[in-house]
Amino acid sequence: MNKTHITPVVFIILSIWNYSVYGQFYVVDLMAPGEVGLSKDSLDKMDLYFHNLVDEKRLAGIQIGIIRDKKLVHYDTYGYKNIEKHIELEDKSIFRIFSMTKPIVSVALMQLYEAGKFKLDDPLHLYIPAFGNMQVYQDSVLSPAKNPILIIDLLRHTSGYNYGSSGDVELREYYRAANVFSSVTSEEFVKKLSTVPLQFEPGSDWQYGLSTNICGYLIEVLSGHSLDQYLSKFILEPLQMNDTHFHLPEDKVSRFTVGYRWNEDGGLFVSERADSNRYVNEVSLYNGGGGLVSTTMDYLNFCQMMLNKGTLNDARILEAETVELMFTDHLQSTRDHQEERLRLPMGEASFGLGFAIRGERVDALEKVYGWGGAVGTYFKIDVEHNLAYVMMIQLSPHRHLGLRSRIQEFVDSSVK
Repeated sequence: MNKTHITPVVFIILSIWNYSVYGQFYVVDLMAPGEVGLSKDSLDKMDLYFHNLVDEKRLAGIQIGIIRDKKLVHYDTYGYKNIEKHIELEDKSIFRIFSMTKPIVSVALMQLYEAGKFKLDDPLHLYIPAFGNMQVYQDSVLSPAKNPILIIDLLRHTSGYNYGSSGDVELREYYRAANVFSSVTSEEFVKKLSTVPLQFEPGSDWQYGLSTNICGYLIEVLSGHSLDQYLSKFILEPLQMNDTHFHLPEDKVSRFTVGYRWNEDGGLFVSERADSNRYVNEVSLYNGGGGLVSTTMDYLNFCQMMLNKGTLNDARILEAETVELMFTDHLQSTRDHQEERLRLPMGEASFGLGFAIRGERVDALEKVYGWGGAVGTYFKIDVEHNLAYVMMIQLSPHRHLGLRSRIQEFVDSSVK
């Protein structure tokens, strides 16, 4: 297996070849880790650790990019995008990012907030009337919701919606009956979802779920554009995220990765082919909660914009105070309703608007923000150390490998 690792010896040649594709990162300001205060030894150990997982056939492939001080300081790709055909991952390989779509859609909605299209405490039903008469399902009883879903509830996942796999059996049956993912359009999706009872009173608890899908349709309502059109015009094109799509163009299908699943008895096996899947077929339902595909470099551009407090090169995506608002802990009022710890993933102690906030405890929140996708993609934006990293894999399930905690440990240990 050949390892791709950019070094100062070759980056000038690569910068000439890649500039038009990747924007600011493959340029002459590419630096070795030590030049920006990162330990090359720690990052080499990280590469070796993940490469061994590929060599042991526990991963098909992995790609990692790290930026610090506006420089690409570490980039490594190893393994295959198609094991069966022995096609290795390449710099421009395209990955399913699933829920890493959510932060992008959240940023898009906050652009409309800046434009005065809504207030965070506005009831959702002012803009989507179908959510005007919600019910809450608790203890096998349906009751009218006492409070409306607020737009801020969608952005911080306190709306009461889950993914249909949480709660008791009867609540899951409501999700099954609604069959939201059979919808052809986002409008149909939210109308079906509005018939599903909430797991709890809006604002009173935290539950990861379909809230950002509603954000996607809300963007359509407020802007007059389809979500695809809006993201392209106001997020993806300004950030030079040229390989981020809901529908993968035909000329890019050859760069798409195969999706893999893991079975303890049989190891890796194909779960979704690269040339026949939902992303290469015609798309009419723009899934704001998980429908994008992207590249490592595209997503690093998004991270750098957030590190820059809303700008990248000459493009301003958000105002600095809006980025700060999105990176603020917005769950204190929710905690006041709960005696036990909220159901956030381990290592994430709170949630902003579209981004989890890292910390072991609420009173020890770090200035580290991010999220991941269903097949193992992951990113973190470390504001305190002015760095960000993106990890791309295509594996489900992936939690048994502990990749997210491992990459955090390696990157954290590299900071001098």
